[in-house]
Amino acid sequence: MNLTGRCACGKVRYEVRGEPLVTMACHCLDCQRTTGSAFVIHTTIVESDLAITGETEMGLAPTGSGKGSELHRCADCGVIVWVHYRAIGVGAIAIRAGTLDDPSLVTPAAHIFTSRRPPWVPLPVGVPAYDEGPVRAEVWSAESIDRLNALPPRDSS
Repeated sequence: MNLTGRCACGKVRYEVRGEPLVTMACHCLDCQRTTGSAFVIHTTIVESDLAITGETEMGLAPTGSGKGSELHRCADCGVIVWVHYRAIGVGAIAIRAGTLDDPSLVTPAAHIFTSRRPPWVPLPVGVPAYDEGPVRAEVWSAESIDRLNALPPRDSS
């Protein structure tokens, strides 16, 4: 799968040089706030698989884990392109699927933190939904779990 994307102004561009680990729709309040929408679609990848050009800035945001998330945005237009959730602890990041050149290339394997979704947002039939975080073994492929577990710890200081 060839995933490419950009921010709104096009000054930040990226290519994912490996297969994504998983894609999920997150309905948590933090994602609602940072997107200004009812949920976000995140495609999780190995951080070293991201080739990015253009200037980004990193901001920190709180998360339910208490460890926070690093929001990486275009220094010019401010669009968040990717996020590192410090609770993960390894070099895996979440691409904001709305920044993909073709967002239809990814489909959520699950909807998470649905206990916080607005009641007017329907959930698709046949897609696992979790009130809180997912049960990884139920959503991620065995191969993706192995790839995640093989990643070295990431310094998030």
